[in-house]
Amino acid sequence: MKRAIGVEAIIDYKLRKAAVGVVAGLLFLALLLRGTEAGAATLAQMVIDHVAGAWGLQAATAIVLTGTTGHVKLAAAGAFADAALSAVEGFALRAGRWWAPWLVVIATGALLPWEVIAAVRKPGWLRIGILAVNVAVVAYLLVTVARAHRARTIDKPVHGP
Repeated sequence: MKRAIGVEAIIDYKLRKAAVGVVAGLLFLALLLRGTEAGAATLAQMVIDHVAGAWGLQAATAIVLTGTTGHVKLAAAGAFADAALSAVEGFALRAGRWWAPWLVVIATGALLPWEVIAAVRKPGWLRIGILAVNVAVVAYLLVTVARAHRARTIDKPVHGP
């Protein structure tokens, strides 16, 4: 099946994102099994040892404060849920399901308001970059779906009296 290069790029991104989400979820589970607070303290110490400046101290502090069992359970569940959704999006796009672009548009577009708020409150290159990519994906898929719908409508035979 011949697909547009933009759709191929989105499929690759979604499937890679799913793989990263599974790895992150497994790392969170390993942290839970080994002792969350002790693991967070060890990770924080590694950050302090290997990252120079105030940024390293801030990161280490954040790791210790958020490295509780409840937070890590939530992070693991979120990582696995996001991985599952990304996998469904990627495989559905690859299979050419008619609903796949709509799923990606809805799932990605639903988060855009929060991304805009975050980019306005604390602007940074990474936040603005992620926002730009997600807006581009939503816009691209909307245009692609609209073109495909028009093509199906034009090719449809007209049944008259």
